[in-house]
Amino acid sequence: MRPRDSVDHSFVMLEGCPIGLSDAPHPRAAGLRPTISDELNDTRTPAQRRLLIRAALGAIGFDWLCYWRMNCVGGTVTRAWCVRDYAAPGWPERYIERRYLEVDPRIAFACRYESPLAWDLDTLAQPSSETGDDTAARKPGRPDERLARLLGDAREAGLRSGITFSLVSPRSGQQSVLSFSSASLSRHWISDHIVGQAYALGLTLHEYLIDHVAPLVATGSQPAGKPITAVQERILDALTRGFSDRQIAESLRMSTHNVDYHLRLLKKRFGAANRVHLAYLAGQRELR
Repeated sequence: MRPRDSVDHSFVMLEGCPIGLSDAPHPRAAGLRPTISDELNDTRTPAQRRLLIRAALGAIGFDWLCYWRMNCVGGTVTRAWCVRDYAAPGWPERYIERRYLEVDPRIAFACRYESPLAWDLDTLAQPSSETGDDTAARKPGRPDERLARLLGDAREAGLRSGITFSLVSPRSGQQSVLSFSSASLSRHWISDHIVGQAYALGLTLHEYLIDHVAPLVATGSQPAGKPITAVQERILDALTRGFSDRQIAESLRMSTHNVDYHLRLLKKRFGAANRVHLAYLAGQRELR
């Protein structure tokens, strides 16, 4: 389905972002089904959607909502888009510029679990035992410093407690992460009823964006211009079967240097972060 109005200005993008999945806390209970989908479908402009979503957020005690759509391969977010229309002014740009996605334990949680996480800044700043993950161990040095900067910036922006959870985008294979936030200092105001309401609103927006916005953020689409060669097609097929560079070279009767050259061209052409990501895209038939 084509979007009914221009929404490309609503997105900011980040590429090539490793995340620490071991820093994810354990999940909480899931919530309810959406209730405002008809009202959202009746909107015709971004301004109308902003008013509707902001009103729905305020009704359940939240101020802002960040909606992320991500491509995840292993422990790496290879691309991420954020819808900034419902986020605190300037926050998505600052978050992406400083690459906070790499150290944010909420994102690590959302990439591992499907259930909502209630959080506040004090909890996120605590060692792993405080977040319920007995296996997590924070690394010394720069990651902790960047996490401290993230929490300081979030406090300054009024993003002090909230709920974060992920939803799958079945038609694209992408993962969506929604993070609701409030100026309240503690997460203890977030009851199971609030979790359910946030989940309902988030699922409504998620389903709307899948229908109306997904074409703008499709992954792995082949760039316009000259198509890939027959040799590159055969290299991609071999890559999806798990062949090494040497095995590909032997099967195609070429040198390993030529195989490496073609793989570098293919990774650059399709924005693949590494060999594994390229194989994933080829296996999903997204490069054809």
